[in-house]
Amino acid sequence: MSLYILFKVLLTSIVATSVMTLMSYAVSNYLKKSYKEPILLQYFLVSINVGNSSKQRSYISWVLHYAIGLVLLIGYQLYWSLDIIENPWLNLVLLAIVTGMIGVVSWKIIFKICTYKPQIDFKGYYLHIFIVHLIFTMTATFTYLLL
Repeated sequence: MSLYILFKVLLTSIVATSVMTLMSYAVSNYLKKSYKEPILLQYFLVSINVGNSSKQRSYISWVLHYAIGLVLLIGYQLYWSLDIIENPWLNLVLLAIVTGMIGVVSWKIIFKICTYKPQIDFKGYYLHIFIVHLIFTMTATFTYLLL
């Protein structure tokens, strides 16, 4: 993988994760729900005893959140390099749906592991997380193509 491709993947992951996160914060504020991924990741960190303080867990959760975005983009890059499906729109739809499903399944696992559970509407959150992962995928695809 060239240095240029690595730069594109890194920058795209930052943009897509930021857009997804801003959307989550906007929806959380609008609905008065706690659907903010970095904050919810802190419940997981408490459960697995990571971090000595809430400030440290906050920092770790943000780093983890962006690292997950980077891992997704590395997966996208590998998928895109295979050029399996010629239709770019079909590629986008399939990638978005798969990413949304990965997001929902991942959060279900995270919440199952959590001993310290957030007080949220889990069904509403799973719908939300599916939708923001669709937004993540669309943002990632268009950002990557623009770079």
